[in-house]
Amino acid sequence: MKQPYDIEKLNVMTWLRFPLILGVVLSHSNLYGLVELWEGAAPDWPAWLIYIFKELYKIILPLRVPTLFIISGYLFFRSQKPRDKGFFIYKYKRRIHSLLIPYLAWNTIAIAILFARYNIAGGENYTMTEYLSGYWDLSLRDGEDPADGPLWFMRDLMVVSLLAPLLNTILRKRKTGILFLILVTLLDSAKIYIPLTGFSNTAILFFSIGAYLALHDIDFTHIPKAIGITALILYIPSQIVLNNMSDSSAYISATYDLTGIIKTIATFYIVSLLFRKKVLSPTPRLTKLCFTLYALHGIVVGPIIKTLYYHIPHNHNPIVLLAIYIMTPLAIVALTALIQSKLRLYMPGAAKILTGNR
Repeated sequence: MKQPYDIEKLNVMTWLRFPLILGVVLSHSNLYGLVELWEGAAPDWPAWLIYIFKELYKIILPLRVPTLFIISGYLFFRSQKPRDKGFFIYKYKRRIHSLLIPYLAWNTIAIAILFARYNIAGGENYTMTEYLSGYWDLSLRDGEDPADGPLWFMRDLMVVSLLAPLLNTILRKRKTGILFLILVTLLDSAKIYIPLTGFSNTAILFFSIGAYLALHDIDFTHIPKAIGITALILYIPSQIVLNNMSDSSAYISATYDLTGIIKTIATFYIVSLLFRKKVLSPTPRLTKLCFTLYALHGIVVGPIIKTLYYHIPHNHNPIVLLAIYIMTPLAIVALTALIQSKLRLYMPGAAKILTGNR
């Protein structure tokens, strides 16, 4: 079987998906923040434990959202054929099955759970308009995320994908492309945003970086050693600086973008190097779980953590609390694997819809 022309790049990006998605799960498994929300007051836990819940995963894992957008931009634009009208029609047809249909399906499940929570468990009621808004965002009630909260990424990815023909025109010329990336970075740093949900500067910037890499066939699996080592050295310090900045800081957007670029370069450099050294190899089983894990965890993470926290005797013992934190993503991964395998065995049609035919 003929290998894809960019097999090294695909191997690196494919391998990265699972730790990136796991990082998203960890970010939503903040036991400290959830207990504070549930009980109405911040729990009195050791500072080191709170730091683990809130910050440590950000340091030890790649910057998740920027890297995922870069990968998405690259995969959209990778091609050895002309990027003409037929190319974009083909890509959009693929995205309908891989993004739009599963996005609607998972949000339907999340909206149904909201409805059942009120009518069965006596939870907070929503109007029909508020339920339906969950397909885009719950701004009428709870914020800018859709009903299945983590799927804001898919929503913003679909929006920026619609801009692909325009991005192709801008980015296919090297100088124009670089100037555009600089402009979007400056706008993001200055907190100048398009005031429409789904049009995020982060999505546009990092998707465009991935697109630029694909359009100009830039080999990010062979980053020069000096650049890669410099990025590795700056990896942890840049994230620590970002972690200690307040949300109101005038420089937080610029620091986030800079940290994202540093950590992404360092991540691609070290993972590519480990692949060449045969230390890493493709992980197809874990990769096949990624999409379902991403979509499912937003629905189950709260109930799983609540069950573990309120049913495992801990008396606020830090070690037991840390164990609950570690058990949460493991339980979600195991549940994902179980549900996906059973769906594929007994309901293959539903499995294709919910996994985007992955």
